[in-house]
Amino acid sequence: MAQSNLNYPEIFAVLGKFIAEKKLHDVCVMEFEDGIIVAGSVVYEGRETIRRAQETFVLSSQDLEKMSGGKRGLFTR
Repeated sequence: MAQSNLNYPEIFAVLGKFIAEKKLHDVCVMEFEDGIIVAGSVVYEGRETIRRAQETFVLSSQDLEKMSGGKRGLFTR
């Protein structure tokens, strides 16, 4: 995302919904040239055990625009 005028409020609104849907905890968000990396923990509870697994998602700018319902302007030059 080398663009200079990113619409961070909209991007983080989309990411917030994504993080909630995936039920991620201890989340780390990293920006890269053409998207965002989201890493976090997912807790799996069984009858007698609780297990934590690390999940990582690489989301391109196109992925994020699709997730926003096709909103344009998340990534402007």
